[in-house]
Amino acid sequence: MESTLIQTARRRSRRNLKQWRELLDRFDESGQTQEQFCTKHDLGLSTFGRWRKRLHQQAVVSPKSATDALFVELSQDVPASRSWDVELQLGAGVYLRLRRAGC
Repeated sequence: MESTLIQTARRRSRRNLKQWRELLDRFDESGQTQEQFCTKHDLGLSTFGRWRKRLHQQAVVSPKSATDALFVELSQDVPASRSWDVELQLGAGVYLRLRRAGC
């Protein structure tokens, strides 16, 4: 007699855009790995990754508000005689450093 395993697939709930944003915010604050977070919240790891990438791309293309702008004015009243240093961390170990020596 052959034994047959019958696996029942659990259906995961569908989430809307707002729910995914909230989940990703919680993930950012959790300190957990993606695998740990997905297990705890019953999320598919590949689905989580796709939503994370999608929402990250949307945030880069169109900031939510003026406070989330890609460029921020640091100050317009810097005397020409003052020096300044700006360092941008671009990721993957790449840095852009700008310096102006005092005149």
